[in-house]
Amino acid sequence: MNDPIPLPQPAMADGIFGGLVSAQGLDLNQLESPQIQVQAWTTATGTGVKFVEARGLPIVDVMLRFKAGTTQDTSQPGLAALTRHMLDEGSQRYTATQQAEHMERLGAFTEQKIHLEHATLSLRSLSSKALLDPALDLFIDLAANPAFPAPALEKVKRQLSQHNAARDRRPDARARNEVFRHLFKAHPYGTPLGSTAGGIRSVTPEDLRVFHQRAYCTSNLEIVLVGDLSLTEAQSIAQRICQALPQGWPAIDLPAVPAATGTTVNIDQAGASSALVLAVPINVPANDPDYPALVLASEVLGAGLESRLMTELRQRRGLTYGIYSRVSSMSAGGLFTIDWEIAPAYVQATQALVETLLRDFIGHGPTQTELDLARKQLAGHLLRGVAQNKSLAALLTELAHQNQPVDHLNTYIERIGRLTPEDIRTVMQRRLDLSHKVLVSVGTQVVQQALPGLDQ
Repeated sequence: MNDPIPLPQPAMADGIFGGLVSAQGLDLNQLESPQIQVQAWTTATGTGVKFVEARGLPIVDVMLRFKAGTTQDTSQPGLAALTRHMLDEGSQRYTATQQAEHMERLGAFTEQKIHLEHATLSLRSLSSKALLDPALDLFIDLAANPAFPAPALEKVKRQLSQHNAARDRRPDARARNEVFRHLFKAHPYGTPLGSTAGGIRSVTPEDLRVFHQRAYCTSNLEIVLVGDLSLTEAQSIAQRICQALPQGWPAIDLPAVPAATGTTVNIDQAGASSALVLAVPINVPANDPDYPALVLASEVLGAGLESRLMTELRQRRGLTYGIYSRVSSMSAGGLFTIDWEIAPAYVQATQALVETLLRDFIGHGPTQTELDLARKQLAGHLLRGVAQNKSLAALLTELAHQNQPVDHLNTYIERIGRLTPEDIRTVMQRRLDLSHKVLVSVGTQVVQQALPGLDQ
């Protein structure tokens, strides 16, 4: 699924750390904002490009983000996922085995991912022209000229169906899927797996070709380049990619999400523990001024051993190994969620406890001490992220999806540093309406018990 970017898990610009591949040991009391020189332009075909020159290592990372996620295939749920997976099955020039062998000889690595709203293709290669040029040729061929062989499609259909079935047997995944199905019913977000059994069966090789020509086109694309390149070289690579790809089709705009209604859902499924999710719908884009406050609130509430939820449920009561909150922003809506696992006998009691803790947090906000710690944690995540090129490329790709300004990374620490406990409380009260909350549990249905005493 599409989980936005509270803070980076990214990578980066050697300019700020002189080629460091790790920022372990940072003094979090003396954090300075990174100064990453992001160069951005739009090609003649309408493709947005972001480039960071990083000369510390002889490596280049290329990421392509297409608006080709599962929300684009509502008439055949499974078409987008199958198209992405079939990119691994060979091009019109090379079989899948030949592609893999060529990439291995060049020391290059490719990866493809599918999300609700986009699909990403990435290449990591040594920057030597003798290695990078042929790696780019293979990568572009993979993206622009897939063969979609029918025998491979039948194999991939079976694999995708088996993957979906296995995922739906996991209590935590099933609980989150149920949240999406309820809050986003009759909306493209409402099929969180991105496919149905019927949709998968109906897809033909011709369906894949048509979808690829539309969704994997230059007007539907953002390119990110990070590494040992000059601006001229980066521009040349972007042009090579755009010239090879289909052109001209815009992605389907997503409709507004339906009005949310609160509910509680308990699903009986055998297992030693129960998976629970408390979800509150929010309509806050990641580039909204309120979004950083919600990210900080989530960090205080459930982002580590010292968070409020972890302190109450794990340290004081010994009820769970972990409980976590997160903010997820999407183009047409979003969620504030809390996830945890618990012994089946404490499902109802912990649901009530977590809701009480959340209501109290919304009502009173964080303390200054909690907020200071959360800011340091987020700033540390960011600085460790931008210290590595591959994760920086992934971060810039996500920021492009969120329509963030080019200077977003350089101003992030300063912006979260200006927020006060009152700011956090005000935003939560404005944005989190618990009358629309959804509570989902997946696990064995047993007789419920009261919470154990404190500090057990």
